[in-house]
Amino acid sequence: MQIMSIYMDYMISPYPIRIIDPKVEASKLRLNSIRVGQVGHLPGRTLFRTGVTFTHWAFVYVVSGSGTYAENGGKRQQVRDGSLFFFQPGRIYDFGPPPYGSWDEYYINFTGNRVNEWREAGLLTEGIVFRADAAQDLAAGFERVLEWMEGGDPRDADRAALLLERMLLDCCGAGDSRRPDSGDSMQAIREDLHSCIYGEFDASLFARKHHISVSTLRRLVLRSSGYPLHDYIHRLKMGEAKKLLLNTPLQVKEISGMLRYNDPFYFSRLFKKYMGISPMECRCNV
Repeated sequence: MQIMSIYMDYMISPYPIRIIDPKVEASKLRLNSIRVGQVGHLPGRTLFRTGVTFTHWAFVYVVSGSGTYAENGGKRQQVRDGSLFFFQPGRIYDFGPPPYGSWDEYYINFTGNRVNEWREAGLLTEGIVFRADAAQDLAAGFERVLEWMEGGDPRDADRAALLLERMLLDCCGAGDSRRPDSGDSMQAIREDLHSCIYGEFDASLFARKHHISVSTLRRLVLRSSGYPLHDYIHRLKMGEAKKLLLNTPLQVKEISGMLRYNDPFYFSRLFKKYMGISPMECRCNV
């Protein structure tokens, strides 16, 4: 039976912890697009970390216990039994259990070109604590990755990378049962999108405000509304334009400017596309 590296670090936990660094050179791996880095199991973690920046991605699973997680100075999200979250390079994190508290944590660090594909496919949920029905089987998966990475066999390191992808598919893929633990975050996003009706919409600034990436914002809006992000914004603005046409004497040019469409003809084309009739036809149908 494989015996893993177990040692004490009382700064992290009063219990024995397992932290395994890669033992295989990258040149010996067959899967060059993704590489599992350090993996660990921290039972009874007591350490809270503030202002931490990582050079790699990490997938984190809190089996039991509680605490908080915040990305880039955003709102502290609650972490509890079965919570999942990610770290990504270059962002600043505050995370861990409260004073005199603890949690049981598994983590897998990973790097590689395939990460971009995972992001586009929606496998990486950025800046959000969430839960998944598949979480009940995650501990066994993390244990298997720990076992494979401990041995130093290149084939096992490749197996660990494939298992990581399967775990991400089970927990974070499209059509899963992700439930943000930070409350109804999509409700807050929807409400904030409505506030953009009379302003210029900048997806990057909007995503940064909600402490998520633009790709995550697009996925959340598409999943919630069924429409791509900018299509959804146009629909909100055209809905407001219809209200103004029906309930005010404002001219089409004025409404176009209020909704931040500098070209009234472009505005009219969009209105007909989404409403099925021209602005003037809408007003004449009153």
